[in-house]
Amino acid sequence: MPLATLLVLLAFFTPDTPSLTAAQVAGTMVVDGRLDEPDWQQAAPATDFSQAAPLEGAQPSQRTEVRVLYGTTALYVGARLYDTEPQRIEQVLGRRDEYNRADWFTVSLDSYLDRKTAFFFGVNAAGVQVDGVLADGEDLSWDALWSSAVTVDEQGWTAELRIPYSMLRFTNAPVQTWGINFRRRIPRTAETLEWALVRRADASRGRVAQFGLLEGLRGLRPRRNVQVTPYAVTGGQTSETRRRVGDARFTYDAGADARVGLASNVTLDLTVNPDFGQVESDPAQLNLTAFETVLNERRPFFVEGLDIFQVSGFDGEVLYTRRIGGAAPIVGAAKLTGRTDGGLAFGALGATTGDQFNPDRIYSAFRARQTLGRNSRVGGIATFFDGTRDAGNGRRALVGMGDWDLRFLDNRYGLSGHAGVSHRAPDGEPAQTGGTASARVERLAGNWQWSLSGQVVSPHFNPNDAGRLRRNNLFGFSGRIEHEINGGQPFGPFQRASASAFAGNTFSYRERLNQGLGGRVAVDFVTHNFQRIELSLFTDYLFGGYNLYETRGRGPRAQPREGRLGVEFSTDARRPWQLQPEVEFAFKSDGSRGVEAQLEFESTLSSRLQVGAEVSVEHESGSTAWVGNEALRSSNNRWQIGRTPDAPDELGDDDFADFDDGGTLALLLARALPYDARGAYYLPVFGRRDGRSFDAALRGTATFTPNVSLQLFAQLFAARGRYRAFRLLTAPDELPVFETYPKKQAYQVTSFQVNTVLRWQYRPGSTLFVVWTQARARDLEQDPFDTAQPSLYDVTTGRQLGDAFRLFPANALFVKLSYTLLR
Repeated sequence: MPLATLLVLLAFFTPDTPSLTAAQVAGTMVVDGRLDEPDWQQAAPATDFSQAAPLEGAQPSQRTEVRVLYGTTALYVGARLYDTEPQRIEQVLGRRDEYNRADWFTVSLDSYLDRKTAFFFGVNAAGVQVDGVLADGEDLSWDALWSSAVTVDEQGWTAELRIPYSMLRFTNAPVQTWGINFRRRIPRTAETLEWALVRRADASRGRVAQFGLLEGLRGLRPRRNVQVTPYAVTGGQTSETRRRVGDARFTYDAGADARVGLASNVTLDLTVNPDFGQVESDPAQLNLTAFETVLNERRPFFVEGLDIFQVSGFDGEVLYTRRIGGAAPIVGAAKLTGRTDGGLAFGALGATTGDQFNPDRIYSAFRARQTLGRNSRVGGIATFFDGTRDAGNGRRALVGMGDWDLRFLDNRYGLSGHAGVSHRAPDGEPAQTGGTASARVERLAGNWQWSLSGQVVSPHFNPNDAGRLRRNNLFGFSGRIEHEINGGQPFGPFQRASASAFAGNTFSYRERLNQGLGGRVAVDFVTHNFQRIELSLFTDYLFGGYNLYETRGRGPRAQPREGRLGVEFSTDARRPWQLQPEVEFAFKSDGSRGVEAQLEFESTLSSRLQVGAEVSVEHESGSTAWVGNEALRSSNNRWQIGRTPDAPDELGDDDFADFDDGGTLALLLARALPYDARGAYYLPVFGRRDGRSFDAALRGTATFTPNVSLQLFAQLFAARGRYRAFRLLTAPDELPVFETYPKKQAYQVTSFQVNTVLRWQYRPGSTLFVVWTQARARDLEQDPFDTAQPSLYDVTTGRQLGDAFRLFPANALFVKLSYTLLR
């Protein structure tokens, strides 16, 4: 080993860092799960495994040996997983890239030795594969083409993995050392075993930073990875009307994705006319807040490699890829990602959208992140959006941001944050420029961990054309503390326990209004019977405060103090089935009350069939909540109210309705500010909200072989609510009763959806999908002036759920075939 490399390793690793030497392949290797080739006996085994759970640091109940070989084109990993009760090894089939209840073996490779990111490859005792990227967490979206095989015998089971070098990224050095770790899961004993043990108290320092070393790799040559995946999709959609006449629409399409390894450490992804139809449906949700619903990204082109675009310390996303394709189909997209030998990671993404292959929006993002020393890094990101060809809503937007994550004192302390600006220029309107910054100092290791942070976001900082930010116009401070009780070791009836507390207060940047002090305290226990109990208490507006967003731009409103008390429980994790009940009680100083109860159930019915179900019920009573903004004006000595919730200057005379205010409205409006010079008002109306919701979901997976599976998802959702005891917000701290409010306000949402997916991976990287979906949905509205009509709230939950099956369905059936060409 060169002296310079030796000095670097001595500086990077502590004396107790485990190491393993790989042996070179001399003969022919056949991946059959038997480990009977002579080369395996020449490799030194890794044997010193420890429990990561349930008893951290304890000796495992079963012995494990792992060996590593390297050839000219691939790395080989062989694991002998001994078991004193081989008949109890759980060989459960399942979908690829989904951990199920089975015995698992996983190897993680930090092939760059950057101590930040690793590729992981796993297989269970039934031969099901999983792979992904390990950084801050496990990202299962990355897919590689590799092979594995398993066998079960009277000594336990064995796993043999062949990982082509073309799936990895590493340097051209003649002699290399990689980071490596092995993990084994034994579900019947709830054990997780690790070779290089990462303790819970040290997990915040980074799991990859605490890997062991794989040494002895000589003469490896990085190989280019070239994949081309054309696809074809066809199908039809039908919808029924009240007369039950089906409207049918048939479609077909084709396109291609390509992945080209420009070098061993640079990858170019391309897509033309991509098929971004989601295999899994987004669940139905009821959103009564002032903020958009955030949806997880599921589309493969965007999901893979997305971690490079994440920014440290930013309470949002500079690049929120669900924006792309949300308004119009994607015409084409390209993504370039890579890393230099000097530790510079980079990424670039560009996409165009538009109907009929006519681009009207352009999205682009550029990211660079440099590793400093062992664990620190700094970076920058820029996004650009051009929607000037979008008639009626044209604009350009630019966002630039730098971020840092610096580690000190052997990675035990950290200093992170970001600073950024945005510039947004809508057509025909003045451009707006804003800024944001944050800083956080934290202790990352030990039984006591803490952090202190602060942030500021100016009123005009807006990254939402290509990114996502929930709130601007604020500055605030927060603190967090976490503790492993008894050092994470057993005591009394518990295997382990931990406690955490968080508190934060924000203020509006422009108005300097207090937006409330909130906090959360939680205690988490795991019993000796492998049951989990969590108790939590959440508070907000503890000393008062104002909400600037509830009125949708019509001014702040003083908030009542609120709290939520929650209890969660999980049954014995060693059993093939598990129940997770949860209940949360909510209460506010305005007298409102609420309760939400949830029950989750998961079961492995057989080695080929897994099911899960979730049921939740929520009741809310008397919560003072925003109803809408109403236009009010006096005409001919009578008060009028807008028929629609638009501003007075957007309404004509026919858009107003007379009502009898009982002679009280003028008094209520005495301190309110008129909307315009004509004396009209545009004020928020609040009411006591009573709400009920029911949500039931069923998931099932039948797996016929490791490459053929059938998945079912069904959701039944119903929600309804009403507003009563109306009030008019005339000033931030004044909410007088509006007894003569003439409108009836209620809502009712009902839906039932089914999603069925048949997957057949008929060759590595090539898949046939058959997808059938059915959706029945209704979002009822009623004339608020029709007081004779029964309220939408005046139905039982049972009646509403029954109505869901009487709604007219929309069906879709699609078949997609993809074929991967690999060189």
